[in-house]
Amino acid sequence: MKISKKLLAIILAVLMTTSMVTVAVVNVSAVAGDKIYCRASFTPSCYMWKKNTEENNKAWPGETMTKVSGETDVYEYTVPADKFDMVIFSNNGSGQTTDMSYPGGNKLYDVDKKTWSDYSTDPVPVITVSNEGGGFKGSVDVTVTVKDADSAYYTIDGGSQTAINGSVSLTLGADIAEGASVKLDISATNSYGTVTKSCTYKKRSTSGPATDGSTSAAIGGNYATNPNNGYGKRKTITVDGDKSDWESSMLIAQGVANDDPRVYAHWSMHEKGIDDYAMYAAWDDANLYIMYEMANVQDIVAPGEDFPMTQGNLWIDNLPVFMYIYTGNENITHGETAGGTLWATGTTLDAHADHVIAYSTNASNGPFIYTANDDGELMPDDLVIAGAQTGIDIKWGNGKTLSGTLMGIPKAGTDNNRVAGDSVDATLTDFYTKGHKASMDMFYEISIPLKNLDITAADIEANGIGIMKVSTFGTSGMDCLPYDLSMADNAAKPYSADSSTSMEKEDEDHITVPMARIGKAFTPGSVQPTTPVKPTEPPVQPTEPPVQPTDPPVKPTEAPTEAPTEPEIILGDADDDGSVTVLDVTIIQRHLSTVPVARFNEKAADVDGDDEVSILDGTWIQRALVGVPTPFDIKID
Repeated sequence: MKISKKLLAIILAVLMTTSMVTVAVVNVSAVAGDKIYCRASFTPSCYMWKKNTEENNKAWPGETMTKVSGETDVYEYTVPADKFDMVIFSNNGSGQTTDMSYPGGNKLYDVDKKTWSDYSTDPVPVITVSNEGGGFKGSVDVTVTVKDADSAYYTIDGGSQTAINGSVSLTLGADIAEGASVKLDISATNSYGTVTKSCTYKKRSTSGPATDGSTSAAIGGNYATNPNNGYGKRKTITVDGDKSDWESSMLIAQGVANDDPRVYAHWSMHEKGIDDYAMYAAWDDANLYIMYEMANVQDIVAPGEDFPMTQGNLWIDNLPVFMYIYTGNENITHGETAGGTLWATGTTLDAHADHVIAYSTNASNGPFIYTANDDGELMPDDLVIAGAQTGIDIKWGNGKTLSGTLMGIPKAGTDNNRVAGDSVDATLTDFYTKGHKASMDMFYEISIPLKNLDITAADIEANGIGIMKVSTFGTSGMDCLPYDLSMADNAAKPYSADSSTSMEKEDEDHITVPMARIGKAFTPGSVQPTTPVKPTEPPVQPTEPPVQPTDPPVKPTEAPTEAPTEPEIILGDADDDGSVTVLDVTIIQRHLSTVPVARFNEKAADVDGDDEVSILDGTWIQRALVGVPTPFDIKID
């Protein structure tokens, strides 16, 4: 499938770029006394074991690591024996990394960047910039701080060198034209080496559109957009899978529990719900923070269907999520790409957007940041920031909603007279008073660097930004915040490839309601220039600037020593993109429905080897994706 191939290519490009600044990880055996390091915002646990055995350094989650003296977020562990060759880091068992080969002693793993690098105790210079790049209006204030340097300097647009003695404050871009950029380069040197940083700032237009693009009013009723004129709050949030930093005043969009598409078709309750409930926002000088809650009320509405109760957490699935954001940029998109819609979801919106954040519920795909080009398209490779370069952090957890209530209609199915849209003005019930287990409800926390959205905190506070969050079941929208009735308009119709589930999995969804606003309500016609507020303590940012791919990435192939007689078949890889994902199930379903697909590997799609591709082959892949054993060799990365 074209979209999946492009995603794989983009991911490869990020990995290739990252490899230039990180160490190559090889599978070696540890030596007793080796030190291994981890950079994390929490105190990590280190679990080590010998591959294909049960020998380990300590029962899961392993040994608690020790903070390195003089470091704020680096922890160390001394390897106790020679035999271990695998390692996992975790937050006392939660948020664990993947199984990783032991890379050797004196290597550091960065949890946020998901990269290994050499670790040295030698104090090379440290450069901190309060705003590492992006868009601005009027002019932009930047504070540069240098630590542990014998000498340091900066240049503006390649001009003369100006010395830095500890810290310097700069005002950039006041005299350049809108649409032009200014570049700041910094260099710091001591006896241990030289460190450089480069930041680019683009001057944006001070004029804005007359409307936000939406063509219908917010739904209202039980679905509130910016309730009580709430637009989020300036506050630094620790993204750690804990909601204690969040406040009820940060609510920007309210949904209803038990209003996902399967609720309106009595045959669909055997599936997990994709049920958005509430969304909150905050920001500081470095990041935009989003927290959204999702409900799983299966224990009340259909307790006889066990699968959604025992397998209800969406972070075991690879389901796409999109955040459409409007920052006030000149280039506007409505969800389109050069060849259709983003990730072929069929989702479009009337409201203006200029950036889209895309990722999967288990964070195995992405995150990606797509920026609209002059044609309003989102797909050109040179406009994509992917993976660790996005700086996006995603964590999740279970627990009671921030509001303390979970309001919805405690019935499901057409046999209970449920009709799409019936939650708008209905009298709702608090599911918690019905005995619902709050441990089944989910939430996600996300931080997004403002520089990668081309804005500053001052932009948010002076002009505001818009956001629309859409949850999907692979190929189509299933729920969104703020809510739009397109999410359930075909809910009671059967899915073409499987009549036991809803057509909402494959329909086109055109969203007409306004986005929720963060910072400030939409003001027609003009955008105010801003002077960013200087932080009292510059936020610490990664020392390496994000690298944009400049050439369209190419899907990798290992150069064979001799021409292969037949390409390798990856069982279940129907779209032939090199891995087995939920998109392969979609490809099989579209093939069976005679919907044209860009690429289809019939041998790989025939999972059960009966010389016929059927819906059963897709079912085997779905089982493998959620960890249910199958009699076939389906390899899930």
